[in-house]
Amino acid sequence: MRSTIRLLFASVAALAALTLRGAGAHAVPAGYVDDTACAGCHARRFASYQHVGMARSLFRPRVQDDIEDFAAPPFYHAPSQEYLELRRQGDGVLFRRYQLAPDGAPINVFEHAVDWILGSGDHARTYLYRTPGGELYQLPLAWYSATREWAMAPGYDRRDHDGVTRRVRQECLFCHNAYADIPAEKLSYWRSQSVPAQLPEGIGCQRCHGPGAKHVDAAINGTSEEIRASIVNPSRLDARRKMDICYECHMLPAVALPAPRLFGRDIQSFRPGELLVDYAPAIDVTEAKLPRGERFEIDHHPYRLEQSLCFRASQGRLSCLTCHDPHESVPPAERVAHYRNACLGCHAQPHPSEAKLRDGDCTSCHMQKRRTQDVVHVVMTDHFIRRTPGGPELLAPHEEREPAVDGVEFRDPAHAPTGTLGELYRVIAYVRAFGGADAGAVQRLEQLMAELEPSEVEPYLDLAAAQLRQRRYPQLEQTASLVLQKSPGNALALEWLGFARAAQSGNAEDAIRLLTEALRHGGADRPETEFNLGVFLAGRGRTAEAIVHYERALAARPNLVAAWNRLGEARRECGDISGAVEAFRRALELDPLRARAYPPLIDALTAVGDIEEAARYREHVGTLGK
Repeated sequence: MRSTIRLLFASVAALAALTLRGAGAHAVPAGYVDDTACAGCHARRFASYQHVGMARSLFRPRVQDDIEDFAAPPFYHAPSQEYLELRRQGDGVLFRRYQLAPDGAPINVFEHAVDWILGSGDHARTYLYRTPGGELYQLPLAWYSATREWAMAPGYDRRDHDGVTRRVRQECLFCHNAYADIPAEKLSYWRSQSVPAQLPEGIGCQRCHGPGAKHVDAAINGTSEEIRASIVNPSRLDARRKMDICYECHMLPAVALPAPRLFGRDIQSFRPGELLVDYAPAIDVTEAKLPRGERFEIDHHPYRLEQSLCFRASQGRLSCLTCHDPHESVPPAERVAHYRNACLGCHAQPHPSEAKLRDGDCTSCHMQKRRTQDVVHVVMTDHFIRRTPGGPELLAPHEEREPAVDGVEFRDPAHAPTGTLGELYRVIAYVRAFGGADAGAVQRLEQLMAELEPSEVEPYLDLAAAQLRQRRYPQLEQTASLVLQKSPGNALALEWLGFARAAQSGNAEDAIRLLTEALRHGGADRPETEFNLGVFLAGRGRTAEAIVHYERALAARPNLVAAWNRLGEARRECGDISGAVEAFRRALELDPLRARAYPPLIDALTAVGDIEEAARYREHVGTLGK
């Protein structure tokens, strides 16, 4: 009997692997299995889950998954004077961006294949590409399903947008995909951002049920008690731990300031059944001129629900699972009745309108759709359960804006770090979000670190990065030296120590030595280290050596604009004018709005005798911003 079960399990799992969209080979972390193994025993539930948005949150571009209009005319973005388009190209998708020169022909043309599609398409899709070094970057064009149109991706609808250089950190993948096979790293936020070429596709069963290897083994070889004990069943958890499974991704009060994980907790270390506060205590923000009750972002489902009287009065009975079965999507024709029945679980008393109570759509009045403030082209259900309906202002168009954050606080202070340690986490969240640009926040971070002297290395790297941004070089030298005492050979600390010493002494030789040492201790995973070493070498007249390091940086990260510019300068200095032209062109393809990058290319084109092309770029740069 046991052998029969084993054979049946293997055959069903294999069939699921063959028929599933995107069932490609990818490694799984220790303790996990490929999610297709779950189909061996849970075939119906597994099949229904494939239609849920979470299962389609990240995937390779395939023709059978197309919902976009790839034949639409290029989208024109007036603030940046750019044309952007995505085109189906065989089995793949190609992104193309260009401007038009005064002669009407394309100029500064950038093309790249799309490696991953992010988002189910229920509301929107964005598009990613992977560099040879394993980093993911976002492309600036998005598809919006409700209006069936192309428009700029969130955060890009401005002249000075990130273009093709916005890196997708592993914190983004954490909520958009199953766990990838990446080694654990105690540096956490400061770990390498490279990911394997092959990734899982979509959020799988084990994100909510925990690692499944022991469960699969028990299903074949164990008793019924061992089978149940080897996996997390969220229905058996207390209300707080059950909600925390949803909240790990869906409780994001401010997309601009994600909660920092507890120091030493790596990105993939959360497990269902744990308390989320033991992984990453949730933070909230106060925003100038926008009270908490008026803030509405695309990932505000539980954040808004918790502000509702219904939620507060339910004493834990009302949760995400009251309305949503994560294993299946409610068919459109059944949604009105489905959500009305959920409401009637508490609201059995007569409605002012008996017809509405019997047949009406509760959510159309009490959980209305509303335009989100961070993704301005999307309209979502507002999970704040309002007593009286809102008006047309809920759907009114928004312009993109930078959040005016003026304070950071814990969403649940009773279950968050307290005192000086709690303040340290709040300050670090703010410093990370704004890259250390706020001098006052950086000085407060220095004070807190001196007071606490934490044992972990991670917060010292936050401090060092902020001091570098503020050019506080004596303090940076002290912090980097302290990191090296705690973590000898730390590549980031070696690099930043080199910066600090060179800035103070004016002698680049110490920096060259320290950056070379950083490359030996893992800095080779950071294209920035190769690039910065090249800069210091060029400054000492060692241009040929600098070229080697610029090219190594670009081999790993071909979208490193500064490296193309520096490479062009170095090649020109070495007499390779044609190579300089190529480098300067690449820089402008990546960042066509950088006006000061045009003169070097124009000079190099003139030097090789291409007077007509030099004149074309000269005329084009004169039109930028007009």
